Amino acid sequence: MEKMYIVSLCYHGGLLGGGVVLDDERITYGTTKLQVPTRIRNLQLPYCRIKSVEKSKALFLPTVTIKMQDGMEWKLLVFGRNSFLTNLKTAMDAYASGE
Repeated sequence: MEKMYIVSLCYHGGLLGGGVVLDDERITYGTTKLQVPTRIRNLQLPYCRIKSVEKSKALFLPTVTIKMQDGMEWKLLVFGRNSFLTNLKTAMDAYASGE
């Protein structure tokens, strides 16, 4: 399964436009903004390290907060949030079951 979404990453008080790909093992955020560190330009969040995923808000905008086991939190403004959450749950369940 590979699904793509247009997103903005909430990063240092601003929004970084980009995209997210859900695949069989991870969420990958990508942006072409050169003023951010390389790690953020190609951010990979493996399902095995995700602690929780929650609906949230940034000001009045509906977002998704992904909490990692290492304590990091990533907030995404996802266009098509409900579809994203449904497909993410499906992908994470399939990963957990070994499918």
